[in-house]
Amino acid sequence: MKRSVAILSSAVLVVALMTGCGKAEENAQSNQPPANQTEGQNGNQAADANDPLTQFPKLTLPFTVDPKAVIVEYQGGTVTGQEFEEFLRVINFMNPQQGGMIEIADNDALKAFAREFTATKILASRADAAIQKESKDLAEKTFEKIKGQYMGFLGKDEAKFTKLIEGQGVTKDKVVNQMALINDSINVLKKDINDEKLKPIYDSMDKASRTTASVRHILISTEKRTPEEALKLANDLEARLKKGEDFATLAKEFTDDPGSKENGGLYANADVTGWVPEFKEASLNQKVGEVGPPVKTDYGYHIIKVEERKEKTFDEMKDQLRASALEKGYDEFGKNELDKLITKYNVPEAKQPAAK
Repeated sequence: MKRSVAILSSAVLVVALMTGCGKAEENAQSNQPPANQTEGQNGNQAADANDPLTQFPKLTLPFTVDPKAVIVEYQGGTVTGQEFEEFLRVINFMNPQQGGMIEIADNDALKAFAREFTATKILASRADAAIQKESKDLAEKTFEKIKGQYMGFLGKDEAKFTKLIEGQGVTKDKVVNQMALINDSINVLKKDINDEKLKPIYDSMDKASRTTASVRHILISTEKRTPEEALKLANDLEARLKKGEDFATLAKEFTDDPGSKENGGLYANADVTGWVPEFKEASLNQKVGEVGPPVKTDYGYHIIKVEERKEKTFDEMKDQLRASALEKGYDEFGKNELDKLITKYNVPEAKQPAAK
């Protein structure tokens, strides 16, 4: 729950449908018939397991609640049990990975989901007609994209998709309306995030924060060898590279970094601020195209070759800056307004015990 559910903007939504496959496999395994059942029954079980519809089972809610019950009271409105259930089922349809979190939610997590939905409703209520139209249009388009992803798993079978969406306890209208509500809440926050506000943020960033680089490296780890042994091997590899041996070939053979081994030691177009300080400094300052001397970090010794380095322009960073500003704006809304507007929680008890 670190990142707000309300930040599931239709504009940037990535539907993690493959997560549903994992959940289906677990369900299939847990429902295996006893060994003394007939082969015919086993055959039917196998057939069911191969049905793509079983990859996306209906969300099992970790609570029961009267649809008319008021579970959150806030200044200007309420959240009912029916609204909350619909919200959770639509979130599961849009992103089964989130659905997995819902199914194992304890009391604290359920309260967090209810708080997020309440925030969405409050912010969406501030949307004007223009925002509402934009949000609804985007929601319609996003539904078609999500449908297309599901259809890819269902062999382009429209009837199976209809059966799937019915089985999940949602409808197209419910999904679109929920996405439109989320979009309204986001667009209300976004409307004042313009270039004039973002440009000073860009200008205040240091060079490293605006720089990406494509870097090849070979890590010689000190985990299973002494620092002296690691440095000697690193120096030997540096000499071989400077004599013209292929970097990718040596990286695949010698590197102790599993994250880049199969790519010949390459990390492409990465933000340099994501690397440890010594590696970051080499990526920022080493001459492009040349192999540098071994760089020591807590992991061992790195032989580094910067293949490309560029400082991103304001236009290239605008979306990233806007996303950060949006998340900051939502956090400020939560701290400064939301908890003052919510007057009472009546969230149903979770079946899952609270984490200790």
